[in-house]
Amino acid sequence: MRRVYLYCALACGATWLLAAPLALEWSEQKSQSPFAVACAGLSAFGPLFAMLVVATRSERRQAFGRWRTDPRLIVLALLTPVACHLAATALFVVIGGQPARWFHPPATAEALAALVVFPIGEEFGWRGFAYPKLAEHFGVIRGSLLLGVVWAGWHLAYGVTPEQAGFDVSEFAVAVLELPLYSLLIAWVMERSQRSIAVALAFHAGGHLDHIERDPATSLTLHACHLLILVVLATLAARSLHKSSRASVTRSDGQEAR
Repeated sequence: MRRVYLYCALACGATWLLAAPLALEWSEQKSQSPFAVACAGLSAFGPLFAMLVVATRSERRQAFGRWRTDPRLIVLALLTPVACHLAATALFVVIGGQPARWFHPPATAEALAALVVFPIGEEFGWRGFAYPKLAEHFGVIRGSLLLGVVWAGWHLAYGVTPEQAGFDVSEFAVAVLELPLYSLLIAWVMERSQRSIAVALAFHAGGHLDHIERDPATSLTLHACHLLILVVLATLAARSLHKSSRASVTRSDGQEAR
């Protein structure tokens, strides 16, 4: 497990270091320099860079090699984050909220690029390399939640925004609460797909298809609705993973008995 911990430290450290110049310029309300923008773009690949440094040749082959799965699971993974957002907005409306829009697709070139850049930059490391090892050591449920905590901490690099001209505590707090739950949902779909990296990439891309944070009417209540939906879905996912794990152990015990 030491190499997994080293991987997590390198993934976070590389991203934080590369994202720092742009974050500093935003916090000081300076214009964006080409150097800072270039570093910020590369920062998304911190988890991938760390995996390439830490992983053995066979581990890299495994991280990049698991693609085959039922196409329906890829579609399910892609649409699950969008469904979570829509369900949260619906709940928000039911209790009296008034969202400006129900769906917030990527509206800029940067947002469109994020659909590809962040899944590729992150998932071969998080889910391709770290997740299998954490799941083996801690179990699928605890391993995915632990990875989600690291994943949330990794987003510390993006806590400084030009809108806030400083660190956005509320946005980072939302990430800390929500990303471990999303990690559990990704684990549920991945286990059904024999840990296909295509599913992880699709789920991550789906998270960039719609952001309730883009709604001008975003409020604590809307985030609470979103968190509630995630808690319910993550609980169902955990129960399913637990049952699958117990069934697997039972089959293994039966085979040994023979």
